[in-house]
Amino acid sequence: MLNRIMLVSLIMLLPLSAQAGFLDSITTVVGGHINDLQSRFMDDQLIEGKVIKTAKFRDDDRGQDTLHHGSGSVSIVETAEGRYLQLAKDFSSTPGPDYHVYISSDTGIDHEDRFVKANQTELGALIKGSGASYYKLPDGVDFQSVTIWCKAFNEFIVSADFNN
Repeated sequence: MLNRIMLVSLIMLLPLSAQAGFLDSITTVVGGHINDLQSRFMDDQLIEGKVIKTAKFRDDDRGQDTLHHGSGSVSIVETAEGRYLQLAKDFSSTPGPDYHVYISSDTGIDHEDRFVKANQTELGALIKGSGASYYKLPDGVDFQSVTIWCKAFNEFIVSADFNN
């Protein structure tokens, strides 16, 4: 009970603008985690086509920790409608509030300090935190890696490099 009183007192002492930011962060964290957990029970999304390249997400990158990591496979698939990035059925990441999928010509992205935003192309929000999902690749974009990144907190989750 004393902890709750202290927390409420602290919030009341913060300027209103700081409170709004604090509450927005809580909303992002809670709502994002709920959405992430719900997505894990969706059916796998698989795209039919010719697999051009396959890579494995690294599970030993220095940017990974107990709360921020992933594993599994990823492929580039060619279809009549264009190229797609396919996260495989074995893909899994720790739950998070705001994970997004990026491709880049940079390789060896293994930590927040190696994720150069200007060199990334965002494909969209991570559809499933566990299992298969796919993302349309933009025409004419050359890339060598894929990274899962938490936009809300600028946290590295997992990355894979496609070998030539």
